[in-house]
Amino acid sequence: SSNFVNRSSYTKYPRVVHFVSKRKPWHYGSFSVHKDLYFKYLQMTPWAMGEDEFIHWTRDNARDSRIAYVKHRPLFFLRPRFYKAVWESYIKPLFEDRPKIGRNTFIVWEPCSKSHAEVVPGYVKYLLDLGYNVSVIVHPDRLKEGLFDRFSKEEMRRIYLNKMSGASARKYFAKSDLGDVEGVLVTTVGKICDEVHFDDAYKTFATNADRRKIFFVEHEAKHAVDAGTWRDDLVVLRALDYKGAKAVVVNPHYFGEVIKGKAKNDVVNFVTIGAIKPYKKNSALIIESVQKLHNAGVRNFKVTVIGKGSFDGVPAEVQKYFDVKGRLSFAEMYDELEKADFMLTAYEESDPMHVRYRTTGTSGNFQLVYGFNVPCVIRDTFATINGFDDSNAVLYAGDDEYAKALERGVKMSGKEYADMRQKLQSYADGFYAESLTNLKELIDGRNE
Repeated sequence: SSNFVNRSSYTKYPRVVHFVSKRKPWHYGSFSVHKDLYFKYLQMTPWAMGEDEFIHWTRDNARDSRIAYVKHRPLFFLRPRFYKAVWESYIKPLFEDRPKIGRNTFIVWEPCSKSHAEVVPGYVKYLLDLGYNVSVIVHPDRLKEGLFDRFSKEEMRRIYLNKMSGASARKYFAKSDLGDVEGVLVTTVGKICDEVHFDDAYKTFATNADRRKIFFVEHEAKHAVDAGTWRDDLVVLRALDYKGAKAVVVNPHYFGEVIKGKAKNDVVNFVTIGAIKPYKKNSALIIESVQKLHNAGVRNFKVTVIGKGSFDGVPAEVQKYFDVKGRLSFAEMYDELEKADFMLTAYEESDPMHVRYRTTGTSGNFQLVYGFNVPCVIRDTFATINGFDDSNAVLYAGDDEYAKALERGVKMSGKEYADMRQKLQSYADGFYAESLTNLKELIDGRNE
């Protein structure tokens, strides 16, 4: 039994939680620090609350718990234990300067606080498969958003999740010789140096750190290739097609236990990630194509938008096809992807930000396509290098064919759809095996 001022070693990192206090988690005013676990697992049972009820209950529970605690101990501010708990629970973690490290541990560090966290689970999984335990350093907010929610209990037993700030992580690496770890994988090296001078990234580490243990992932190769500073031991998410540049391809598309074999929905669910705004060319293409489908009498579909939506000037008859979710947590995004039938992309040949998706970089959309086995709608010129063809994706040749591509997805038979998902899964499995081999060879090569 513990309340929010109890932070003994037994309650910090529990393996089994048994609620024995008078105020249970399902009572308003529960003091238990682990009541969130109760609600988490409740939602996995047949007695799960609806989304609105869940939000209402957990919000009110948190509020009433604080009120109940003050009523229960009105002189709490005179108790030394209270201030000790505040320090241990809320202040000290902000200044943690050392990650959790056990036997045979590899560190995965994502130094970007806002982007690229979606690559972390996949890289962690590869290292688990190679026999390492993994200590993860990523912005604490990404962990709160459920980045690892789909990992199994067995996997999580070998993963340490650290609540370190970016400053604390840099402070640690600046002092450590890395003698107590097997390696460090920096999943966005461009955040600790520019995209040209990769040797500068080592300045983040102690001068006596073993460089053989440090591995870098780079998301954009163009600038370094153009400058002649590209290194072929850099990890990239997909093979490059730019001036003959070589790299180590390791694509992180594992997100945990996900549903991959469902049948096509009667109302076909296209999902798109990113804001929908009519003035954006790719958004306008999607909106225009939805209008064409409506005019042609094709109505049994919807577009789920994971991002914001603005429909100023767009006819209501088109707006009704869009289900705008806004910005979602990772846990919420995973749920939406499991319900999707197709992933929408709308890349433009003339847009430099899109051209990179077939030359020097890749899109996080493709990781989700592989990981959740959701076929994508994609322009043919962007397809081949990313592993797509007519058997595992819906291809189109130009903007004027986009609406036809969506219509093909809507009218696809259940068998054809199942075959497409099977082909996509086969490609993703092969890509995973190839990536695992590449990473193993890279690590082993450093140790020779």
